[in-house]
Parts: sequence; structure tokens; C-alpha cells
Amino acid sequence: MRYNRILIAPDKFKGTLSATRAARAMHSGVRNAWGEKIQMVELPLADGGEGSLVALHTLRPKLNLRADILPNAGGLNRSVCYLTNNTDAYFESARLLSLNFQGNRRLPLLDRTSCGLGRWVRGMLDSQKRELILFLGGTAVCDGGLGILHEFGFQLLDSKSNLVQSLRYLPNARRLIPPATFKSIEADIKMFTDVTNPLLGPTGAPKLFGPQKGATPSDIVLLEDGLENLSRLWAEFAVQNDTNWPAGVGAGGGIALPFLGMTKKKATLSSGSSFFLEESGLASMIRPGDLVLTGEGKTDAGTLTGKLVDGVVHLCRKVGADCLVVSGAVADRDKLEAANYPKTIAVSTNGIVPSRKTAASELSRAITRTLSLVK
Repeated sequence: MRYNRILIAPDKFKGTLSATRAARAMHSGVRNAWGEKIQMVELPLADGGEGSLVALHTLRPKLNLRADILPNAGGLNRSVCYLTNNTDAYFESARLLSLNFQGNRRLPLLDRTSCGLGRWVRGMLDSQKRELILFLGGTAVCDGGLGILHEFGFQLLDSKSNLVQSLRYLPNARRLIPPATFKSIEADIKMFTDVTNPLLGPTGAPKLFGPQKGATPSDIVLLEDGLENLSRLWAEFAVQNDTNWPAGVGAGGGIALPFLGMTKKKATLSSGSSFFLEESGLASMIRPGDLVLTGEGKTDAGTLTGKLVDGVVHLCRKVGADCLVVSGAVADRDKLEAANYPKTIAVSTNGIVPSRKTAASELSRAITRTLSLVK
């Protein structure tokens, strides 16, 4: 056998397989192709979007699982799990605000809110948590954290000192007023994103992600103007000279913005992929002579914007290990080839993404077919 070891490090296959089930299916496919003797290590991962909490609990099983009742993007209460220990707490925004939840899709995008995330953070601060870890990707909102702003008691006023409470009127906001009792947040807030996109512009939250969340062309224009306004006001509040926020601030519809503005540099924004590659040990474990299997629901140009698969590909390239990407579907092959991607295989042979019922078996068979051709 040409490989010393197989490292299996997939993301979730969105809508069909968790990262853990995907890793098991890949393991089965390798066994069917190469037998029992090859050494394998399963490392189901995430990138700061959906599945991050499950992946983290697998890596840190001693964390305690807790639940809270919080308003979802549509304002309806939902029971949401999070992880905690004596000093820290961990929250996945997609567990509350995901577009996959019908309750979050029932309202137009301009009426959806991030207030539930703000309420959870406020609760953790009240319970004296010293470090909050937020995974921000995969939400149904694009409000720039407007709901979070209101949850913390901040007010937006227009030129006539009228309250601005809706995204629909956000372009009219001229002043950001903190609550009289506001104190700078002392806890560290570490935010992890599944993309590196900015807040605004062609690859920003309204223009790139807004249509996926149901935004109309007029919604996108309004959101672009409104979030630009909100970004400027938070920069003024944070006493910084520009709106040059960290990469990834466009993730989750810009919900990192109020935390960056409120915390006076106590909040950070980083790559979720990098976090999980380090947390899992894959970054230090991988060696030349290994084969790394990774994959996701769909590999396309969006993968290149900071997704887990892209992080795994770059890590393999840096170390000199081989990498094979096997995903539910593959698109934008010209862009993947331009990025010098390794061999990238689609599970589907007819262009139809496998159903939840057959996804694991079809992924296993795709791995077997592909590896059977490797000598």
C-alpha cells in the first residue's frame, strides 16, 4: 500500500449527513477498497457553521451540555443546546437561527432578527462567564446584529431623533445611543466563522448571501445601505477611524458587528476551519505519506472562501500529504482547478444529491470506487 495511514476529516454533508456519519461512511468505503490492515483515524470536523457544536463536543466530551429557551430568527421561542464549563460557554448560532428551520423562514428576510443570540450572550455575561465562544455561520438573518444591538439596550435614532427599530429603516439611522447603564464587556468573546467574506460589497452579506436567504433585489439595496450605515456607527462608537473590520465579518449576516463594536477589542473574529484543524490535532498529526479524505455537501467556489475542506486542502499541500475530496456534489470545477485543487469526486453520478436515507451508503460506495483505482 502506498499510504502509511488514512486520516478521515470531513465536514457535515449539509441536509444529509453529520460529519460523524460522513466519517464513518468514508471509513467503510476505505475498508471495502483496501481491506482491514490500513490504519485509519476518524476526525469529523466543522468550520464555524452548522455542526460546530457537535464536532466540538466530540473533541471535548467533558464539556457540559445545557439548554435555554431563546427567540429564533422569526421571534418564536425555541429550545437551544449549548456547551459550558465553570468559566466558558460555547454557542452555535445555526442551532437557533438556521435557514433550515421553518420558523426562521416564515418571515421575510427584513423581518428576521438576531436578538436571540444577544439574549444568550447577555445571560452568559450575567452568570459571570469569562470566555464566550460563538460559531457564527449558517444563519437565516442578515441584520448586521441589529437584534443583538436592541437586546443590549442600544438605540438607533434618525435625523429627527425618532427610534429606528426595523431593518427597513436602517438607512435612516444617524446616531447610536448606548443604554445609560452600559459598561464595556469584560469577558473575552471569541467568534469563529465559516467564511472570510466582508460585510459589504460584491462578496458581502447582502449581495452574496442575501439571495440565498430570500432577499429580493430591492432588499439587497436596502440592506447594503443599512449595514453600511450601521458599520459606520459602530466604528464611531468603538472610536476607530475606519470600518476595516476583520475578515469574516459578513458571516451569519453580519452578526459579529455589535460584539466587535461593544467590546473595545475584547472580541476577536477568526476562521472556524483553523480552530477545528488545531482543536482536532489534525494540523499537527498529518505527515507526508498520509492520505487525507475530506468532503462536504457541495464543493464549489464557495468552498474557497474559508470552508473546512479548503483548510484541509491547504494543510495537506503545506505538509506534503495527499488529499482526496469526496463531496455530495461538485460545481465550479474551473475555479477549483484554478486554485490547484486535488482530485475532487462527486458522490452523485447523475447530478442528483443523495437523499438522507441513502447518503451514507452512496458516500461509502463512491470512496470504494475511487480508491479501487489507486494502486
